[in-house]
Amino acid sequence: MKKHPMLKYLKESGPCGDRLPLIMCPGCGAGQILNFIFMAIESLITEKGYYKDNFVFISGVGCHARLTSHYLNFDSGWTIHGRTLAIATGALLANPELHLIVITGDGDTGAIGGNHFIHTCRRNLNLTIVCSNNKLYGMTGGQSSPTTLNGETTSTNPYGNFEADFDLCELAKTAGASHVARWTTAHPTQSIKSIVKGIEKPGTSFIEILSQCPTHFKRSPSEMLRDFKKQTVRLEKMDETTAGKIPIGEFQDIQKPDWMSSYQKVVHSAQNKTIQD
Repeated sequence: MKKHPMLKYLKESGPCGDRLPLIMCPGCGAGQILNFIFMAIESLITEKGYYKDNFVFISGVGCHARLTSHYLNFDSGWTIHGRTLAIATGALLANPELHLIVITGDGDTGAIGGNHFIHTCRRNLNLTIVCSNNKLYGMTGGQSSPTTLNGETTSTNPYGNFEADFDLCELAKTAGASHVARWTTAHPTQSIKSIVKGIEKPGTSFIEILSQCPTHFKRSPSEMLRDFKKQTVRLEKMDETTAGKIPIGEFQDIQKPDWMSSYQKVVHSAQNKTIQD
């Protein structure tokens, strides 16, 4: 039987036995997002000469984190809730040649890790953040998260969420990330292209992918994927007739110095001053 071409990027077995199939709930979008990332990496390796060993994955705590810690056949770190970007910063400082990919969730990014997220974008650190946004805390019971839409019901808001949701892409854009985009699991081709662009782009790239959670929203995966198509609209088509729709597409793509380049200039300047003194 022919194996899936992306299986080479997964650990199929470990000390405790077989690791596949994935531990994720049936219909979860996390597996799709992982496949998008693999397809992007495959493209960079086969078409642009990137090396597999230069990719390092960092994750925190949540459904998405199980992917990194259990299944990836890459160097990776399963770290602390909300502190993924701080730890990724340390890895980047230790080896600026690495391609850091941070797999995170909406709670990890917008709640406990919000401060790290803002300042990573402000500094424009050379790493790629892929945020799996299912609009709730999936691993701990389906509670509302900062990205839960107004009016949506969750285990902690059975009568509907009355708070405004956090727009992570607008936050990343305002804070200064070089590349910012949003897609959904119903947009595989666009998601893959965006991840490729994000990895290639110097500085901070933030790619948010809206993902289905059939378990907690109690809806079929196919229905949720169809709704992603209905509920979203391309940024360039947003107008008064699309009020209430979720914008998708590329929010920002700018050229600016990444943090490491700026840091190296300071180091060289200090070294030259020391030699002159």
